[in-house]
Amino acid sequence: MANEIMFPIQKTPSFEDLLEIIVEGFEEHSISTRQLTVGLSAKKGLELSDKFVIIQDHQYGYFCWITFNYFEPEFREEKDMDFPIMVGIKTRGESKLKFSILIAYILAKALNARIIYDDAYLVQQKEAYPVNELKPFVDKYVKALYSISE
Repeated sequence: MANEIMFPIQKTPSFEDLLEIIVEGFEEHSISTRQLTVGLSAKKGLELSDKFVIIQDHQYGYFCWITFNYFEPEFREEKDMDFPIMVGIKTRGESKLKFSILIAYILAKALNARIIYDDAYLVQQKEAYPVNELKPFVDKYVKALYSISE
């Protein structure tokens, strides 16, 4: 069973921008990117709107999938009308969930997302919350996942 966390954004990034966001986000948390692979599902082109993106940490076995889906206006919340793309980040397993929350935070922050939809309460016991509320969880998860001490 996969777990998913989502957030709306204004525009789907290019593959190059996504890669840069991931690398900069890991560097910001003092995590090496040598062990990371960022790849696309096997469809032609680098447009992300019709593909799965996989991010995998080969050293520790963490991974998650990312999707970028356009949502028609009738399916959006009123406050999300200017944010037509829903980013979904999915994974399986507890340690991989912590990794996917790290990825969600890095992407949501860089893509100027306002809110996180956490309908399965993967991080907090409330349905939606501001992106900055993920930071304390991410700080704790980074230490647990990568044995980083202060």
